[in-house]
Parts: sequence; structure tokens; C-alpha cells
Amino acid sequence: MSQSVTNSVEGQQLSSNSYLVKVLEGVRNLRAQNAFCDVTVEAEGFSFPAHKIILASASSYCRALFVGNAASTGKAETSRVKLKQVSATGLKHVLNFIYSNKLDLSLNNVQEVLKAAESLLVREALKLCFQFLEDSLNQKTCFYILNITRKFGPEELKQKALSYTGQQYKQLLEDHKHLVELDQATLCEILERNDIQGYSELELFNCAMVWLHHDERRLKIASNILKRIRFPLIPVEDLQNYVQEVSIMKTDSDCYRYLQEALCYHSQPYAQPVLQSKRTQPRSHSLQLLILGGRTTNNLICSDIWLTDDSCSGWTRIGEICTPVYNHCVAEVNNFVFVIGGQHAFDVTGKQSSNKVFRFDPRSSSWLEVAGMLEKRTRFHAGVLADHIFATAGGTLLGNLTNTVEEYKPAENKWEFTAPFPIAVADHAGTTHKGILYISGGFSSGRALNGLYSYLPRLQCWVSNSSMTFARCDHGMATNGENIYCVGGRTLTALEEWLPVNEMEFYCPVTDQWTTLKVPPFDCCQFSITAYQSKLFITGGGSLCQMTKKDGVFVYDPQTRKWEKAGSLPSPLVDHASCIVKLAGERKCGKESIRPLTGAKKKSTHL
Repeated sequence: MSQSVTNSVEGQQLSSNSYLVKVLEGVRNLRAQNAFCDVTVEAEGFSFPAHKIILASASSYCRALFVGNAASTGKAETSRVKLKQVSATGLKHVLNFIYSNKLDLSLNNVQEVLKAAESLLVREALKLCFQFLEDSLNQKTCFYILNITRKFGPEELKQKALSYTGQQYKQLLEDHKHLVELDQATLCEILERNDIQGYSELELFNCAMVWLHHDERRLKIASNILKRIRFPLIPVEDLQNYVQEVSIMKTDSDCYRYLQEALCYHSQPYAQPVLQSKRTQPRSHSLQLLILGGRTTNNLICSDIWLTDDSCSGWTRIGEICTPVYNHCVAEVNNFVFVIGGQHAFDVTGKQSSNKVFRFDPRSSSWLEVAGMLEKRTRFHAGVLADHIFATAGGTLLGNLTNTVEEYKPAENKWEFTAPFPIAVADHAGTTHKGILYISGGFSSGRALNGLYSYLPRLQCWVSNSSMTFARCDHGMATNGENIYCVGGRTLTALEEWLPVNEMEFYCPVTDQWTTLKVPPFDCCQFSITAYQSKLFITGGGSLCQMTKKDGVFVYDPQTRKWEKAGSLPSPLVDHASCIVKLAGERKCGKESIRPLTGAKKKSTHL
């Protein structure tokens, strides 16, 4: 006979490992003989004898029922329990579990068992049902199990089932036989997904119409299905030629409203960045880092747009800017990328600067030339505040400097002068923090600066803040959390020699103080810096010590205060720009060589 022993000071406490099994066997035999049964449980007209004491110990529902009746009448008189919306099969299996600790489950009966276990509040049976469903989850069963989890939960199992359905949406959308068999909730969840790859919104609309027309009764819920279609992402020609001609889009008031919303969106191309809604967002989960333009080996001007993966170890060329450019600025407004000013041909005097502005739509990889700046600018800064772009100062080391500031309003597609910057400056850096634009350093009057200014848009004025510890220009500035970081750059000595500024420091707007950090493992200026996934990413740049352009990609983690090299650009690059956007469709990054499309090849000692 198996047993377990617990020692104590006074003696031993012994227990039998087979006792519980014997007890269950005993009560199960009593029930089979209908001996001492004092309650009957009914479902669908079928009766099952049982013992109150056993049910009360296993079922929270029965315990509350029996105790409640006893308290109200003074005696335990409940002898019959009728369960509604519970099948006899489900009840039978739950009662068998209570008396045996064994639950016979299959995909054919699990819903009935779950309903009975839920009604009787037999928690251990519920746990076993959920465990069975999780163990049974695969690509063939995922839709069935997903429907069950919508009714009974748990949320964790539902998400796992959704993950499996996400792997099969392509097969479902391509096979209309299976598509029309989907229930409404599953179809809606597929159409809600942000990771649908390889399907245009028009194709998703056509799939939805196939499902709706399979059963005319479904047309009553057309608006609920079609509100998941992102109509503004469908080209206006397709809206007019295909969507507009579908009868339900004319007869159903909500569907008609979806169509008109999309047509109105397309009728205002310049204002689209500020006309955002859930239906204008690309189907993408992740943000991705883009590198645009710049100057590479032999001062060749690039028009390439490069995309990197999360590790920054691979790059893919996804397109090109309308014209080669460097010393430009990039501003992101609600996932639209504005490429602003800069120089389209290599010229150290800055006479080739531009005021042109091009807007890139990552959802369709399309370009639109918008209103140009009022002044031509190079080596300036552009920041975004409340969906407006502010182009600040600019100029070149050998050219004229300006202190003017222009504000671009996408809704009106126009630039206006606003409060001028306190000084005429170029090669400065900037970032935004909690609705305020900060500008630091730069080059003016033959020297590098260490000043920090902030622009208050409500007051339309610039405020002087605590200066940086180190004067610098051609540096980088980015916001991470509550702090603003300044990295790299260069400064001019009294002997008019350029020296790298290796020190890194951060500014706390709350205390108006700067703190010096560990020196980065590189000397760099004229690079691009971006805050991405709670880290800082520095790409490319020039080394003054080696007088070479660099292709390194370095990542700084503010939590650990450590730098590490994450990878390399396809080619050395300076005076480029970067930003974070959502791209429609899956983009896999790989090793590719940079291919500048045009530019002048000139030998120069300039970085």
C-alpha cells in the first residue's frame, strides 16, 4: 500500500496515495446504483441522479443554490435542478468528471461540455476544456477554436487562435469556397488585421463583397463588414470605376458615407497628412527606419531611399527621391515624409541650394511636389509641431546665413514666415519635446556655438535656455523619453582648424540642465540621428580624424548608457536624412550595394 509520511515532534502523520481514488470510486458506484441520491439534475428533458454533498463540493453554482434555499426555507429541500441552454451531453460529461476526475473531450463535444461546466461553475472542468483546446490548436482547427474562445474565453487562448488564423488569411481570401463559410466575426477580424500582406484594399473589398453576396441576408450587415475596408487607400480611379458602381455602396447610407469619405480624402491631396483616421492608416504593425539622399564617395549625390530591418544589419533600396539631394531636411507628419530644400548638386559655396519640397506617401510609394519654401535653404533644420513643419535658419560655411523661420501648413499647402531665430546660423541641430522645438549649436560668425533655444508655438517666440557644455556644429540632436541628447559634431579652433567634438551630453527640459555622458566609440559629424524603439540610431557621417566618410550604424541605449555598432550602411554617406515611418506591405531587408543615380564626381578634401 502506497503512503506518504510527514514527520513531527510528537509523531508521524500518514496519508494514503490511493485514498482519493477509492473515495471517487465509491461515490461513483453509489451514483451508478442510484443509492443515497438526493437530487436530480435535468437538461433537454434528460435526468441525472446525483448527491447534493458531491455537487456542492465541486460546483460553485450548486453550492450557492443549495445553501441559498436552505437559508430561506430552513431546510435543504432542493431535489431537482433544471439547467437551461445546457445540452444533456455536456451535462453528462461534467457530472462524470465530478464523480471520476476524468473528462472525455473531443472537438465535437467540447462546446457542450464548456457550456455545462460554465453553467455549473465547475472550474476544474473549465480549465481542462481550455487546456484541451490549446493542445488541439492548429491551422485546421484555429477558426473553430477561435469561435469557441469568443464565447467562453480566455483571452490568451483567443489571441493564440487569432495568430493561427493570421497565418491562413491568404489561403482563405484566395479560396472563395472557404471564404464564404467564415462567420461574421472571423471575417471582421481578418479585415481588421494590420499585417495583411500582398492584398490591396480593393482586393479586400472584393473579398468582402463575395462573402456578402453569398447569402443575401448578409447584406443587412454590409456596413459592419465594410467599415473594416480602408477605402481612402484605394486609388480614386478604382473607387470611381469599381467601388462606386456596387449597388450596396449606393443604397446603404453607411456604406455610401464610407465611399464619400474616401472621395473627399482624395480630392484634397495636399491636406491628406492632417486628414487622418483609422481608415487612412497603412496595414502595418511596425515602424521602420528610412535613410534618404545624402552624399557618398567622390561627392556623388544620392537620390536613394533605403530601408533597414530591426537589427539594422540589412538594407533594401525601396525607391528614390524625385531628385538627388544632400544637406536637406526630412520631416514626418502623420506618416507622410517631406523632403525639404538642400542641394541637388555638389557645391561647397551653397549657391545650389533649393526651396523645393517633395512629399512621399509610404502607403503607395508615391511622390507629390508641394508648395516650395519662401527661401532656398541648405544646412538648416526642419521640425514638426502640431502637424506643422518649421524650417529654421540655414546657409553654408562659405555662403550667406539666414535667421528666418518658415512654417508650413499642410491643410493650406503654404509656407509663412514666423518668428525669426535669434541668430543667423547653419549646421545646427534640432528636435521636438512635448510640443516645443529645440535648436542647439551651429555655425555663425566664424565659430561654432553652444547655445540652446526653444520655440514656443503658442507665443510664437524663441526662448534662450542653458547652453551646452561643448560648442559644436554638424552634430546630432534627438529626444528620448524625458531627455534631449546631443551627439558628435565638430568645432573650429582659434587657428581655424576643425576638431571633432566627441563628448555626448543630454539636456533635461524640466531642470534646464545639461549632463555629460560617456564618449561614444567614434568621432563623427554630418551624420543622421533618429530616436527609434527607445534607442538612438546614428547612421553614416564623416570622421575628421581620418577625413573619410563612414558607413557605420551605431545604436545608443539610454537605459544602459551603452553604444554598440549594429551594422553598416550600403555605402559611406554624409549629409543625408533619416526618419521613422510605417510602410504598407512586408519589406524584407537584405545586403545590397548602394546605387546613386546621378551626381557630379569631384575630388575634394571636404567630407
